[in-house]
Amino acid sequence: MIDNKIKKVLILGGGPSKIGSETELDAAAFQMMTALKKNGIQVLVIDNNPFSLTLSEVQPANVFIKEINLKNVLDVIKKESPDAIIPIAGGLRAIHVTQELLNQGILSDLGVRVLGISKESLKVINNPDKMKIAINSIDEPAVPSKIVRTDSEAFEVVREIGFPVNIKKVNHKESTERIICNNAEELSDMLEDEFEDDSVCIIEKSIVGYKQIETVAVRDQTNTKILISGLENIDAVGVHSGDSIVISPVQTLGDIEYQSLRTATFKMMDLLNIVGLCHIQFALDPNDGSNYYITKINPMINSSSALAARSTGYPLVYVCTNLLLGNSLPEIQLHANYHRLTPIMEPTLDHVVIKMPVWPFDNVPEANQHLNTTMKSVGSTIGVGRTVEEAMLKALRSSQFSPRDVLPSMYEISSDELISQLIHPKSDRLLVLIEALRRGYQVDELEELTKINQFYFYKLKELLDVEELIIKEPMKLSTIEVAHDHGFGDGMMAETWHQPIEKVRELYHAAGEYPTYKAIEPSAGEFDQNIRSFYSSYEIENESSQESEKTALVIGRGGNKLGPNTAADYYTAEMLIQLHRIGYKTIVMNNNPNALSLSPQISDKQYIEPIQLGAILNIIELEKPVRVFIPGNRHFLLKQLKKFTDLNVQVLPPDQETGVVLPKDVTYALNFFVTQDESYFISTEKLISNNKSDLDYVTAYETPYVLDDDALQRDIEESKSHIQSSNWIGLVQILFNQNKKGESEYVGIRPLRLTETIFLSRATGINWVRALVRFYTKRLDINELMKNMPDMSNRVTHMQATFPFKQLNVKVDHANSSQEVGAKIKFRLVDDK
Repeated sequence: MIDNKIKKVLILGGGPSKIGSETELDAAAFQMMTALKKNGIQVLVIDNNPFSLTLSEVQPANVFIKEINLKNVLDVIKKESPDAIIPIAGGLRAIHVTQELLNQGILSDLGVRVLGISKESLKVINNPDKMKIAINSIDEPAVPSKIVRTDSEAFEVVREIGFPVNIKKVNHKESTERIICNNAEELSDMLEDEFEDDSVCIIEKSIVGYKQIETVAVRDQTNTKILISGLENIDAVGVHSGDSIVISPVQTLGDIEYQSLRTATFKMMDLLNIVGLCHIQFALDPNDGSNYYITKINPMINSSSALAARSTGYPLVYVCTNLLLGNSLPEIQLHANYHRLTPIMEPTLDHVVIKMPVWPFDNVPEANQHLNTTMKSVGSTIGVGRTVEEAMLKALRSSQFSPRDVLPSMYEISSDELISQLIHPKSDRLLVLIEALRRGYQVDELEELTKINQFYFYKLKELLDVEELIIKEPMKLSTIEVAHDHGFGDGMMAETWHQPIEKVRELYHAAGEYPTYKAIEPSAGEFDQNIRSFYSSYEIENESSQESEKTALVIGRGGNKLGPNTAADYYTAEMLIQLHRIGYKTIVMNNNPNALSLSPQISDKQYIEPIQLGAILNIIELEKPVRVFIPGNRHFLLKQLKKFTDLNVQVLPPDQETGVVLPKDVTYALNFFVTQDESYFISTEKLISNNKSDLDYVTAYETPYVLDDDALQRDIEESKSHIQSSNWIGLVQILFNQNKKGESEYVGIRPLRLTETIFLSRATGINWVRALVRFYTKRLDINELMKNMPDMSNRVTHMQATFPFKQLNVKVDHANSSQEVGAKIKFRLVDDK
């Protein structure tokens, strides 16, 4: 039963996005907030991530835009007196702050409970010795390891366990990677670096080449447990699990092996008294699956738990939140779309989901592209299909971000480089495997070189057989049917056959063949459920139908990349919320398993498909949306969709190619909301570049930028004249440069970038995404909007981009906006320093 003593809860947010954490933490916090409110609980949130939807959807009086640290969290607790805090949606930083609060006895003194993570769990997180003791106490195996403080201690451990070994610095502030040492020389070099700042290190037995399996499970306070998902890493230990291709359900384990991992997961949850969810990682001997180690325990939300929820359709965060409040699994009441037994039933899948990493190397070419125990991917995409082959190809298509639906090739790679990359993988891992098969490498050879199970090479070989069929037998209905069953898109065939995509579609439409859609739900069709998440198939039965006569389709950005993509996911989610509020049924199409915009509470229906022309047209044919919204960076899709004149296509935000040459140097800007009839001044904004005043290197923003009244009025009048001649509408930014003499001159005009749109929302307290949606749907009362403009003269708002350089181990002198991974925001009074 719900604990009636809990009336007010503080959620610790995840802070700025970074490698290993994009939007899944905020998506979880948002879903938690929804569940808490349904139980009549007041929700407080602390976070300094400007792209947090949770901050936008909580009452302003209950939002604290501050960095997650001990002082700030304690200040909020003392001011608001919450009954409990929830740190599990805030990543490691939130966990460490909670540990400090507990260790100092502050929470007990103030009568504040911790929900979602037990004291037993907090003791073992980031403490390998205690974790090893805990694992061994229930007769489960842990990787042999020991904490060392000196070179002599390190070599003593190595004499016991032998090479190769992993070294990991113990750091209580951030997660750290493991470095592999194969001999004494490598160990000496590594220790010299690790101990230079009096660090403490862990040395452990290397299990490189072992199979990586993950489990996600939930447990209630009555000790009832269910396994939500098993996740198999296609890459072996040696490649960080965050950089591996991941598949669900598990494909290459026998039932006895799988059940032993399930049992170990449950034993661990019992030992640590976990109420809620837990993610556990295992390493299995590839020659003997019964020989395994538990390598990591994560009793908190992360990308693996997000993937488990997306793969199964199980409402993991909602169920978990109810467990934290004291409900048992049988007591949880879900939305009517779910079967009443869903919370207590272990999910069964009738589909396959494959996650494909997305890399930052186009934007940070200095980074080492070899995959190892350091996570380097900044996002991922998923493919969902009836078979491994179909899911694999959909995931690959989704991850390539090609404007056209083509299968990339590595045919130019030399034989020596091919062998090198098979042994020492890089980010284009899958394409190298495909190329090796094209060149006739045998499956057993490839397994030996890569440590990847033969099963996956046979699946890739089948895809190559279908590719050959497409080349040899063009424009045949039978070819199209086989290709569709294996995940090939219409655009892929059209490019191969040098035909317009319409010709390919006409061929199978003439035979009465259209794609059907299957629900992603946790009972494999056993229960009658109305879960609104779908993937495409070409089987006969269609489980999706037109949502309504008044539907808006919003196309997501896909997998997270560097640049504005975490902001773009927030923007997409806000669009969906606002479109729903003005009366549209909303549909989102996206393929990012961590996407905030795929949270089921945000839209009426979700499609997980490659964001490519053929897949979009298929959904449009079924749903017949009255509006289609395309992200501003999808120029090819926009051009293609505009050929279909019956579609009402709108680009939001309007950051598409404008044809306008922007200036080199800028100092500040004036922001306006522009209608067909008038330009409304909003604010001044300081554009802070980290490379002189170069616009390309502007990565921080501050408002207001102080001008005297006369100068401001001159700038406003000049800005309006440029706006009038530009014919642009919506949010528009006028750029000025101030020379060394203090003289200002107009230098350019552009649509307000989406990151700055969100910054402006935080600074003014006005939801400008909402304003744009209402404006483009002719629902905006502009006079009412401008009446609510606050006086911004007394408060300074500052937003600073964050970058992944430290995690990628690179030094960049001047970061540019295309290298951003997230941002942080803060406020101060004008008189404060």
